[in-house]
Order: sequence, then C-alpha cells, then structure tokens
Amino acid sequence: MDSVKNDVVSYPAYLAGQWQMSSSHETIAIQSPWQHKVLGNVQAVTQPEVDQSIQAAKKAQHKWAALSLGERGQYLNQWARELEKDKAEIATTIMDEVGKNYADAEKEVTRTIDLIRYTVQEALHMHGESVRGDGFPGGSKEKLGIIERVPLGVVLAISPFNYPVNLSASKIAPALMAGNGVIFKPATQGAISGIKMIQALDRTGLPKGILSLITGHGSQIGDYLTEHPGINMISFTGSTQTGKHLSQKSIMIPLVLELGGKDPAIVCQDADLDLTAKNIIGGAFAYSGQRCTAVKRVLVDDRVADQLVAKLKQAIETLSVGSPADNSTVVPLIDDKSADFVQGLIDDALDKGATLVTGNRRKENLMAPTC
Repeated sequence: MDSVKNDVVSYPAYLAGQWQMSSSHETIAIQSPWQHKVLGNVQAVTQPEVDQSIQAAKKAQHKWAALSLGERGQYLNQWARELEKDKAEIATTIMDEVGKNYADAEKEVTRTIDLIRYTVQEALHMHGESVRGDGFPGGSKEKLGIIERVPLGVVLAISPFNYPVNLSASKIAPALMAGNGVIFKPATQGAISGIKMIQALDRTGLPKGILSLITGHGSQIGDYLTEHPGINMISFTGSTQTGKHLSQKSIMIPLVLELGGKDPAIVCQDADLDLTAKNIIGGAFAYSGQRCTAVKRVLVDDRVADQLVAKLKQAIETLSVGSPADNSTVVPLIDDKSADFVQGLIDDALDKGATLVTGNRRKENLMAPTC
C-alpha cells in the first residue's frame, strides 16, 4: 500500500475507495516537530482527483443512505475494533507527527474509539418527531407535523493538527452514521495519523466511494473543495481566521465551525489558590497549550494576585520540558512559525511593561513555560 524510497514512506491518498498515488506525481514532506526529520510524504492531490472523489461519494451515498442505521452502525463498530488493534501504532504516529506525548496520544486514540461507539448508540436512539397541528396560528387538531432526519449528501470534514485522530473521527463518524458521504481533508501536519485511522476504517469493508481522504496544498485544493458545488456541508476545526475565510467562500450550505478562543481563568478572592494554580497550569501548558480550550489568560482579584503568581511560578518551574518520548508536559511547538508567534507575544508584552516571572527561554521550537 505504501511505497518506500530512501527509507521515507510515501503514503497514498484514499480516492473513491482506492489507495493510490496522485497523478500530480508530487508529494508533501511531513517533518516531525521534535525529531526534526522527515517522517513520510503525502500526496499532493489534484483538482480533477477532487472532482472524481466527490462524484464517487455522490454516487455511493444513495446506496449507503438506503442501509439501515443498524447496518451502518456495524461498519462503525468494526472501525472502533480495528482502531483498538492499531492503538499503539497510531499513538506512536501521533507522537512522532504532532509532538504529543505518548500517554496523551494513546488517550486520544482511546477517546476516539469511545466516541465512535457513542455515535453509533446515539444514532440508533434517534427517532422521528411529531408536532401538534394546533400549536400555531391557522393550525388544527386534525393536522400533524412529522419531522424526519435525512442525510444532507456529501460532507467535507477538515481537521486540525492538534487532535489528528479524535477531531477527524468526530466529524466522519456522525456524518457516515447519518447516511452521508464524506470527503476528509486532514491537516497536512497530522495527515499520516489520519491516513492510519482511515486504513483501519477501510479494513471494515466500507463500501467503495463513500469516503475519500484527500491530502494536498491548500493553495491548490483548499478553496476548490470549499466552493465545490458537490459539497453539501462543511465541518471544520481550526483557526478563527480560516473559519472566517471558509464562511465567505462557502455559500448557502450548513457550516459547523469549531474555532479558536481566548479562554480566561477567572479567580475570585475566596478561591482555593492551590487547586486554582494546579488547574491553571494543566489548562495552560498541557501539550504546550496547543488546544483551542487552553487557558490563555488569567483574570484574578487584586487581593490574591500576588499569592497566585507565587504559586504559579513554583508549579511552572516543576513542569517537565522536552521530548514527547519522555512524556514531557511541555513539548516542542508544531513548527518554527508557531514558536516565532509565541515569542512575539512574549516580546510584545515585555515591551509594553509586563513583568517576567519565569521562563522566556527557547531552543528552536521548544519554548519554556513562561509567566
């Protein structure tokens, strides 16, 4: 399935149910953020291949939707079992590719398995609804409104780098269970993890064409996918900037956008400061804060601010910093660009009069926890 050249694997795309190299004959190198070496290459898929994949999903979707919920659920439950078999391999891939420590990477795979099974059970318990006919002006007791859920068609699932398996499956599993076709576009950094996840799904005997995994340059296929008339819904997790761009490009189709935030921890005077400091540290620095729900600012009552800062300093200086292979809490950021951005935030704060309590050390893309 995978081709190897000079000890570097070239991973195929999954187009219309077939693992294949792109006709572009171009690949994208995926480099480990902490090993600083190329882990593998993924395909630079072309626009005609995008067209073919969407057309195949459209064609396969009608037969897929005709299956019962129970029949679709059997495929997804088997997917969960296949992921169980591959848990260690996929967790290692997540660690190597996005720099998450192994313990957290394994938890991500476990969480994904649980999510798929939960999705199946929730879908099996979805029932049609009815609405009384006399509950609105002009209505009548002799009338009854019936609400039935039907598939939308083909869903475009775009996932982020930080949870390359869980936040992919959380889009794919519900879409498939509801009877839709899926075009899966993983983040480039995280694509190998996504490929291994789909390899497990392919082993279930999933009908060909109902799902495609497309990798490629955003400049070539990003907007093309978003604006494609064959896409009936987009589910995206990523930056607010990209989410706004998607909303401008995709017209008159449903969007599910899980974007960034500016999450605060609010600390009142009567707070348990030891417990507060522990939770702020966990919220801010786990996986080096590369989560949309990470604590990004602390709003604290002036009367306890100095005490809290002292406790945070003490806790920060005990954090493990280094390689994800050593299960470090603070690991290298996903790339140098991200590290430059964080360094810029620190420098800007100091230039504007902020007081450095601890940290502000950097080695390549590994940033010391800073307060």
